Amino acid sequence: MAATVGRMAARTASQSLTPEAVVTTALDVADHEGFAAVTLASVARRLGCHVTSLYTHVDSIDDLHTRMLLTAQSSLARSLWEAALGRSGPDALYALAGVYREFGRAHPEQIRLLFAGATTTDSRVADGASYMSEPVRATLRGFGLDDEQVRHAHRAFSAAIRGFAVAEAQGAYAADADVTFDQIVDLFVQALESGSWPRCPA
Repeated sequence: MAATVGRMAARTASQSLTPEAVVTTALDVADHEGFAAVTLASVARRLGCHVTSLYTHVDSIDDLHTRMLLTAQSSLARSLWEAALGRSGPDALYALAGVYREFGRAHPEQIRLLFAGATTTDSRVADGASYMSEPVRATLRGFGLDDEQVRHAHRAFSAAIRGFAVAEAQGAYAADADVTFDQIVDLFVQALESGSWPRCPA
């Protein structure tokens, strides 16, 4: 009887599996136990299925990692686009920076994953990064920067804000983190509003 119940439970778990469920579970493992804890075995254990069942939905652990990155990109991009809607100038920049910070607080491993994926050659990741960056780039264009300035300003803004988010997720800055964060964004706003943002070499 127990064996029959076990087989029925395993079959039910297998039937409820989807690629989205596998990726969501892997991201949850990462956020609560660290990225190194994400293995096919740990994800299968969380989902209550045998590890071989996962191969219907992901090709390998590398494929799972890529899917995790794409999902993190999509989630952050959605929040960035929502924050930018109807905003411009400093208001938009502060809102976008706040989205990065909150994402890092809620998903400390995912914000690190976004950095780790920067060197991949996967076209899906490149497309996801482009979509994720556009709200920031559009805001920067609104300050009168040309395309080359926007490219470098976006890199600088992303490095500063994501770097802060990663450090804060690791417990840095303690009680005065808000002051540091505000000053980072203030520096960008002051340079952009004053028209003194550096010009790129010809």
